[in-house]
Amino acid sequence: MVSSHLVEALTSPTDALIELYNSQDPQTLNDFPTVVTEYFSNIFKNEDAFCEIPSLDLQRPPESHRDRSLVRFRAMIQDTSPSSEMYLSKLPSGKCGGWGLHTMEDINAKIDYSDLRDCAVVWAVSVPGESQWVREALDGEASDKVISHEPIQPHKYPLADERHIGVQLKFYTNLGNDAPKMNGILTFVGILTNESLHTESDISLDVPTLHVLFTRPYDFHVLPSLGSCAFSPEEVQKELVSWIAEEALGGDLDAAEWVLLTIIARVRSRTRSLNPPSLTLSHFPSPSRSSDSSTPTLCIILSLLLPTFVVLPLSLDLLNNVPFVPESTQEDLCSGPLQLSSGTTVLITESGVREGKLVERGVLNIMAVQDVMTSQSLSYKFPFSHFSFPTDIQFIVLSEGKKSAFLKTDITVPFEASRNSNLYKRKSMITLPPPEKLAAFRRLVLSAKTGKIEVGETTSERIQEDFVQERKTNKTLSSDDLKLSITTARLMGLTLLEKELTIQTWERSNALEERRKARLD
Repeated sequence: MVSSHLVEALTSPTDALIELYNSQDPQTLNDFPTVVTEYFSNIFKNEDAFCEIPSLDLQRPPESHRDRSLVRFRAMIQDTSPSSEMYLSKLPSGKCGGWGLHTMEDINAKIDYSDLRDCAVVWAVSVPGESQWVREALDGEASDKVISHEPIQPHKYPLADERHIGVQLKFYTNLGNDAPKMNGILTFVGILTNESLHTESDISLDVPTLHVLFTRPYDFHVLPSLGSCAFSPEEVQKELVSWIAEEALGGDLDAAEWVLLTIIARVRSRTRSLNPPSLTLSHFPSPSRSSDSSTPTLCIILSLLLPTFVVLPLSLDLLNNVPFVPESTQEDLCSGPLQLSSGTTVLITESGVREGKLVERGVLNIMAVQDVMTSQSLSYKFPFSHFSFPTDIQFIVLSEGKKSAFLKTDITVPFEASRNSNLYKRKSMITLPPPEKLAAFRRLVLSAKTGKIEVGETTSERIQEDFVQERKTNKTLSSDDLKLSITTARLMGLTLLEKELTIQTWERSNALEERRKARLD
């Protein structure tokens, strides 16, 4: 039986809000925003009920929803710098205020200043680099009908020229420590309107505005398309590496395994600087005139596996003219290609860089990428200062030379493809695994990416023994080399979904590393 509260919340959220307000004890109205959050989140706590809420996305942009519709918007917080907005919690007429509930009569009427409250305002955008399979899993399959949408404030989206939704969010609860974090992904449920942009500048601009009722965390593990896995981790890992190698890397199994280890890495400890290792595939051929595409097939493969994935095709024009880091101009935070959510993998191509001069902007952009790779923090530029925000981004660089021309990565793997390999296939030319196997690949990647693995005493002793023995023949080995070796072994263990690193996996990881070093020679 469908709840009447559910039906009313879906069809007329404003009426539901007003009725809730009118049912409250006047003495407790100071806590009304908290009551609203609890009431609506409880109505939609069931997953089936939650999925009934219309989605705000590229298939269903703001123009396709009627005014004051209830919608859910999965988005990344792009800008938290706008100041709070004052609103009347109770209108002069005695009716509910906030959530866009006011008329011109209310604005012009005499007000009781004790009814003024603060409303937090932030700007949010469609999740940058979100893969199509994730959108379809969470929002339904894309329709053939495309509704035209001109993004408002496109400079606030990290990926220039890509279609997206930008929305002003208003929060009426006292967020405190629960305030949305910069670049965090959440699903926001609220009442959609079109209102003036809240800004301290003289700009007059109407923008899509979502009056937030409640939020939900974004959890990759609830993706419906993943399901349960009927295959063993070892089998799935082996087939996944083989598929990546055959379809995107000319049969190079070792390169494919290094790619897999890189994309499942994450920041393990900021205090101990245990950051995800970055990878360069060197000797990677540039596309030729006869190539089917200018984009490496690896990009398509990774977008089929990862929830969020971004390609950064370096060129002198891009480096010299596009700021890679967010910059605040006239109280407005302009985005840049590096403003991405945690867990995003970035593939950088260098084939588009031709002879020419790298100006100051280009040098700063390269330094910014290197800084994120090394320290996993991104410095935002404000008029009189810089402020760094933590990141958790994985990097793969494709370079035609012996190493990257611009960036120093933790690992360099000389690429060895078979002859006549097509590394620039179109998506239609890729051989996809059966749906259940592709779902198993995705599940393995996400489970490895979010998993934890311990190093037991026996394996730890073996690692120390091996390091001591190797130091006898190679005096240049450092603690950093040991740390990277352990990190690589941990990542390999995670791809096998191990809870504790085994000696067998340690040996297998060492063998992979030895083959990599042999290629360097």
